[in-house]
Amino acid sequence: MMILDQLRQWQSEDSSGPAQWQAAWERALELLGPVWPNEKMWSGTTLADGGAALTTALYILAREQNTTPADVHRAQVGELINRHGETEGDILVSWEARLRALGHDLEAPDDPVSVRWRKLRGDNSPPGSASDSVHIDFGAEHRWGPGFLEGLRSVLAPIYENRLQF
Repeated sequence: MMILDQLRQWQSEDSSGPAQWQAAWERALELLGPVWPNEKMWSGTTLADGGAALTTALYILAREQNTTPADVHRAQVGELINRHGETEGDILVSWEARLRALGHDLEAPDDPVSVRWRKLRGDNSPPGSASDSVHIDFGAEHRWGPGFLEGLRSVLAPIYENRLQF
């Protein structure tokens, strides 16, 4: 499956969300379409999660700033995840607080923003009880950390910087 096809499927699943959520999906697909025109899904779906995390970041920032997702810039999105002195857990708590402040019950089964968030916040790290060899080998070939962070860091990686401009 192509990454953009997966993102469009998720957008369709999230279609009952608020207008700004739909606008954020449209903007994310507009930005990512030229970057990944033929990119296939690979093990772990990090880039697909990154596209959904970009949607979430655009939504949060647009709502907080009372603007549109099209007016949100790359640096603003980067600031949501590149927080000096904060752990990944701190960043997760911050995003959840922001979503709650926007009126989302993060456990609501009928809120598309919350449903997508619950999937993105999942931690893909191996369990702490795993052997040291798993921790050494795991980092290079597998996902590690909250899905929204590892995905969004992948989407904003320098390799895409010239193609993903906003």
